[in-house]
Amino acid sequence: MGQLAATGFMAAISLLFSGSIIAYSVLLGGLISALPNSYFALHAFKFRGARNADKIVKGFIRGELGKIVITVVLFAFAFALITSLNEVALIIGFVITHFVGVVMSGLINYSPTNNKA
Repeated sequence: MGQLAATGFMAAISLLFSGSIIAYSVLLGGLISALPNSYFALHAFKFRGARNADKIVKGFIRGELGKIVITVVLFAFAFALITSLNEVALIIGFVITHFVGVVMSGLINYSPTNNKA
């Protein structure tokens, strides 16, 4: 959710200050980062508990492999099909959105009791 919000914010700011080509390039870069990460999260966190350890590992592997494939395919489509694309803005949107995901994952409280010790 944070990645999609950051993507929308970056695209809106880009539209205001840099124009539509940079704005949709940033938007596409952000979506190329956020959508595969959503796929990963759906598969990686589908199961819980020690009894499901093998399913958890398989979910992480399936999610990560799918995330990589989806990312490569989306980049290939963006570069091949969109003629007026700002490649630098696309990459910047991707990197910033990815960084937001990394920062957000660091803010998650993993404690089952929600106590900060």
